[in-house]
Amino acid sequence: MIISNYIQAATGLFANRKQTASVKNVKRAEEPKATEFVMSSEAKSFSQTLAQLRGESDSARTDRVEALRQQIANGTYHVDSKTLAADMLAMRY
Repeated sequence: MIISNYIQAATGLFANRKQTASVKNVKRAEEPKATEFVMSSEAKSFSQTLAQLRGESDSARTDRVEALRQQIANGTYHVDSKTLAADMLAMRY
């Protein structure tokens, strides 16, 4: 009886090996190489939108910084302490 169990196990392995061999021969869809970078259309759209936002905000920020720089140089720059305190508390909580 022990011998028959080993024979069944061995034949089972052989049968599994035949199935595995046939799976290996199946042609798969070509996968991108590890060094190849493929970006989805959603990612491209997001990247373009982000680039546009960065471009617009950089110019707006430069204008604002220059205006603040002139106010400080002229001595006309004033910070409202109540607004500043309220903004600081809003950020914390």
